[in-house]
Amino acid sequence: MVQRFITEASASATNTVDVYKLCGLFSFEVICQAALAKDFSQDTNSQAAMKLLEAMEGSAITLLFDNVFPWLKSYGLGLRLPGFIGDVYRKFDCWEQQSRLLVDHFLEKSTPNDQYLLSPLATGVDTFLGRRLNHDELVEEAMGYMFAGSGTTSSTLTYLLYAVSLPENAHIQERLRQELKSFSTHDTAVLRQLPYLNAVIKETMRLFPTIVSTIPRVLLEPLKIDTYILPRGTVIGMQNWVHHRDSTVFPQPERFIPDRWLQKSEAMEGALTPFSLGQRNCIGQNLAWEELYIAIDEIMRADLQLCIGREMQTWETEIEDRFNIAPRGHRLMLEIVKV
Repeated sequence: MVQRFITEASASATNTVDVYKLCGLFSFEVICQAALAKDFSQDTNSQAAMKLLEAMEGSAITLLFDNVFPWLKSYGLGLRLPGFIGDVYRKFDCWEQQSRLLVDHFLEKSTPNDQYLLSPLATGVDTFLGRRLNHDELVEEAMGYMFAGSGTTSSTLTYLLYAVSLPENAHIQERLRQELKSFSTHDTAVLRQLPYLNAVIKETMRLFPTIVSTIPRVLLEPLKIDTYILPRGTVIGMQNWVHHRDSTVFPQPERFIPDRWLQKSEAMEGALTPFSLGQRNCIGQNLAWEELYIAIDEIMRADLQLCIGREMQTWETEIEDRFNIAPRGHRLMLEIVKV
């Protein structure tokens, strides 16, 4: 990842790099390796991985179309349409076909002792269905891993780099760099214990939660809120965006202040829910933390000074809800130079 930063910065007359694209590529390659045993390290200029990533990201809106117009997919009509709608269905078809090839490769190369994320789904019996998953179902699961396991982590990393690259936060970037460089190890067991690194990550997750839409839950028992009683079976939900900006818990909620996490606070810890809570919380959160630790450590140790690119407009970094958040301009141009 760092080498890509350096290579692209060197090739630019202004030393600017689209880190949104590179963060997405990094997370996508990680989830393909962790879930499907697909190693993109020999991918020349990252063309194959980028093509698959762009097909996946460009087809996400078909999930909405399929709910309203299911016949577009079931009868193959979406692929024949001209313009935007047809384009996104063709991207989905590309993603699906490439996913089938990845699953085929996984089934051919994997062994019963492998511990990839798809391994138990490929070899075990589904407790709900009472049988093993068929090939089509495995492909769907693989696509789910790719979609849920890439954009979420990359959006957190993108907005962390954005936050520390703002002129007013240059001291945060330098402090983070010095903390990481004070240790000679890259061991994530050590990185997990670094107070300022964790503070910067948590503040990013608070201010830029990767999932901002409502995540529904069904009440298993009645819930009393003030004078109201919500009966069992009621569908409820709340947005991370709301309680992450509760000024009674987080003073100056719109400001990026990592230091707020250096003092233990049960109220803040309880209000921070980037991975949701309960039995339906994010199953990939441990992998996400490991990715963030490794990526931030590598970038900061490389002595790269990160600054917002002068061509960036304010509106481009506004949050857009695409299931996971993304910059509205679909890019984050940073000027990257050696310190």
